[in-house]
Amino acid sequence: MKTRPFLFIAGILVSLLLSLGQYLPVYAQTPSTDGGTGGFGVSTGGGSSGCETDPGSSAIESSTTYSGSGDLHSLFSDAVYYIPPEFFRVAGEDRYSTDDDLMCIKKGPETVCVPYESGSSGAEHPCETFTMTPGGITCANTEWYINARVNFPVTFLDLRPYPATLVRWPTASRCGGLPSASGTGTYPYIAFGGGSPGNPQPGDWRNLVLTLTLNPAGPMFFTMPHIGELLLQPVGPTGSPEIFRWELPSHPAAGGGPLAGSVGLSELPGDMPLFVGEAKSPYRLFWRFTYEEAVAIMDCVSGPNGDGGYDCDGGSGHMEMVGIEWAGRGMGGEIQPEDVPVPASMKADLNHDGNPDAFWDRLVTIRRMDDNNNISGRWAASYSFGGGVVYWGVREGQAQIGWPGAP
Repeated sequence: MKTRPFLFIAGILVSLLLSLGQYLPVYAQTPSTDGGTGGFGVSTGGGSSGCETDPGSSAIESSTTYSGSGDLHSLFSDAVYYIPPEFFRVAGEDRYSTDDDLMCIKKGPETVCVPYESGSSGAEHPCETFTMTPGGITCANTEWYINARVNFPVTFLDLRPYPATLVRWPTASRCGGLPSASGTGTYPYIAFGGGSPGNPQPGDWRNLVLTLTLNPAGPMFFTMPHIGELLLQPVGPTGSPEIFRWELPSHPAAGGGPLAGSVGLSELPGDMPLFVGEAKSPYRLFWRFTYEEAVAIMDCVSGPNGDGGYDCDGGSGHMEMVGIEWAGRGMGGEIQPEDVPVPASMKADLNHDGNPDAFWDRLVTIRRMDDNNNISGRWAASYSFGGGVVYWGVREGQAQIGWPGAP
């Protein structure tokens, strides 16, 4: 009778441990030694090592380390590692035995393995030449014979009433959109292995593509005199705008600058002074490089090799390349502002810690809203002054004795 509480508690502990085992990370699970499909499997003594992965996955997305003792360590991260040209596939039964680290992936009944050295936690950007202008970014890599360019996307600032409003009149601003943008550079073939498109050799590359992508990293920063800085989230062309009011007209005494006629705002009197503001949006820059590599298909062939040696099938055959197949490769990462030569005016320090987080995009199109915040219809109009500049006229209405919402 005294043992029942102990057995009861032990049963609970065992159940908890079994339940928790379902949620352990992969690298915490005990590897299977029977080569089965549960988690990872490894066979000692020159057997197979593999990780259960979608057959369509690339071998660079995960890695395993194999040693003669049968230890298996999973290494998962966002990092992408370069796979050397020594990669080959063993056809049929896996006879690959080595003390080196391997990166493996199962392809049906076969296991694909590559010699592998774990690198840093992220891939360095490939731009040997990097150029940034207010219009876009160019990245060139001479080893890959690739030149890729991405243009900064046009962002949208919706305003009303525009291009002029009244003192103390409800005035609206809205970020109508911060789209992403991508650009690519390509190259057809590089004979790293000494082959050609018609006669590929192991190590050759083909279908090289370098992609640059700009993604928004925060709200639009909209600044106007006497209003200050407004952080406008991208709510789209139907979202609710931010409402504010000016207390001063755009008179030179209040900071008014250029005249409407000098900036092309023909809807206003040519001698009307304007306030000058700015709209800019932070963007992060990412790169992705993909290609296909020619890899040798190895198989055990009866008889000795060219040196008279045997290395497979119990000493009656030798390993020989029996064909070529193309394996997909890819790597990528983020290009940080501090890693490339960029003018200080293009660097966005969003958290004000002295380290830039993104790049400023000052390509903005101003769209006029009507009283219902629509950007289409009879009042629709758009404006672009370049450099993120926003001109806005503010005046006191003649005989103005009140404002909307006030008696």
